[in-house]
Amino acid sequence: MPYGINVANGNPPTGYSSPVRGNSFVWLNYDTTTSVNISNAGNWCTPGNCTVPAATGVAPNITPGSFQAQVLTMPNNNGNAFGSTGWNVPGMPHLGNPPMPTPDEVDDDSDTEEVKRDVA
Repeated sequence: MPYGINVANGNPPTGYSSPVRGNSFVWLNYDTTTSVNISNAGNWCTPGNCTVPAATGVAPNITPGSFQAQVLTMPNNNGNAFGSTGWNVPGMPHLGNPPMPTPDEVDDDSDTEEVKRDVA
């Protein structure tokens, strides 16, 4: 199954699966009126900036606009890692199913010390 991400919601569309580290994938835009700009994604994929063209056709025969990219071998998995004009909620995007971190990337807070202070 090919890897792809819908620029409108960050999820793989029907017939696609979520990419993981090092996978090539396509950004897919199903909007027939607006192209989508992906920006500052260089800490997650390459290229870091691109424009995904608007889809063509008329429903139900729509061909999504697409742009080929590749997930880095050490991607930033944090939400808000990059910007997209396709996500319409402030503070987004978040990928629906981001690549899983390796155990050495998970912050378990074991090195964090709780500090208590008396306030007079």
